[in-house]
Amino acid sequence: MVERSELEKRVRRLIAGDITYRVLKSLGDKGTRRLNKRAANIVELLEKGEEPNNRFFAEIKVIPEQKARTMKEGIDAFKQKYPNYGKILEGLIAEKRERKNKNLVYLLSKGYNLSEEDYVQVIMNLGFEKREASSMYPHILAISERLGKADEYKERTILLSKS
Repeated sequence: MVERSELEKRVRRLIAGDITYRVLKSLGDKGTRRLNKRAANIVELLEKGEEPNNRFFAEIKVIPEQKARTMKEGIDAFKQKYPNYGKILEGLIAEKRERKNKNLVYLLSKGYNLSEEDYVQVIMNLGFEKREASSMYPHILAISERLGKADEYKERTILLSKS
């Protein structure tokens, strides 16, 4: 067996990591784009008047968000040049303004579970064949459970637009 220096081992792992993580990031980005498209389709149905039933929940909710205005460097320079006005400006910037974001809020009702086929179809939608998706599903779900992300009943939101 070839003996590798510590530097070589680390470089090889860096290359392997780069290849692996770029693929996973690409799949994640693709999945995010698909989630946004699915959310838009759900919003369209909700806006047309389709109602959720007792098995699931979905609604469009406008959620206020507080944002502070800040330009620290500009304020500091302004305060040095105009100390009295600087205090007034600092007070104005410290005020908060309210933003309202439009979100899709959704969850699965208690007692109803996602099926293996639900997950397999999502994985297939990323470009995997059914056999590949079926073999990946249990591993992805196991990782999701370890990370605490597998709660099917958790309320979830997707930002639709900011205002």
